[in-house]
Formats: sequence, structure tokens, C-alpha cells
Amino acid sequence: MIKKRTIAAAAILLIAFQSCRPEPYGKIGDDYSLTEGITGTWELQTVLQTDETQPVPEVIDISDFFVSDPMVMSFDYVTSSYTVDNPGAGGNIFGNSGIFAYDNLEFPSGVSVYTDLGDTLMMSLTQMVRSIDTRMGFRVSRQRCDEPNISYDYDFNRQ
Repeated sequence: MIKKRTIAAAAILLIAFQSCRPEPYGKIGDDYSLTEGITGTWELQTVLQTDETQPVPEVIDISDFFVSDPMVMSFDYVTSSYTVDNPGAGGNIFGNSGIFAYDNLEFPSGVSVYTDLGDTLMMSLTQMVRSIDTRMGFRVSRQRCDEPNISYDYDFNRQ
């Protein structure tokens, strides 16, 4: 009998607490697209190289080599195309132009780039790119024997 009363009292308390919850907040503003924000001109700011073969991956900042004459890229979401306006001092793995595609249009975590050189780069996004964001980043990973070997993190600022 006491057990039934305890269960009933707990149920009543649970219902009472549920009814005291505040109403959820209304919409603050428009949602930003996680894919359209890539449109614009981007200048390379930093490049980090990570040795993925180490037990604790070793990261080296190699930006000085790349940003003495920084790469500048322009993306157009509508046409899914990009151009490299200035290849910069480092090796230009992106070619002069090409097309790109996200892995998921609703919640992108990666982008594939098909260069005019005939190469395909599958990159991870290190930062989401909304129209209000001033930074964008890609991680390009190289593999050896199907194991991650080395990765490069490219960080761009919107111009």
C-alpha cells in the first residue's frame, strides 16, 4: 500500500514539475545556410601540417612558407565553381579553377574539389561557412597504405 502511494506521489510530482517548465523561446532570427556562405573571396592565412603517424600527432606551423604571397580563392555556391585568383607561394593543389560539392547539403562536414588539373580532393571542413563567418578552413589528408599519413589544415579569411 505504501509502495502504491509512493509511486502515485512521484507521478503527481513529475506532472507538477512538467507543467512548471517555461515556454521555449521564439525564433531569434533567420537561420544561416551552412553551404551558401562559401560564396566570396578568401585569402589563405595559416597552414598547419600534422604528422598522423605519431602516437601523439605532431603539428608544425608552415604558414610562413605559404603566406609570404598568400593564395586567394573565390567560390560561387550557385554555380558550384571556384577559381584561384592568386596561387600563392606554396604548391597550388587546387589548380586554377574547378567545381566543388558538399558531402551533405543540410549539415556539411566535408567538401570535394574537382580541379581543372583532373585531380579530386576530398577535404574535411574544419569550420562551418555561413555568410556571417569571416573564416573558413579545410583539412586535406594524405594516406599511405590506407592509413592517414599527413594532413594539412588550410585556414582562410574572407576578404
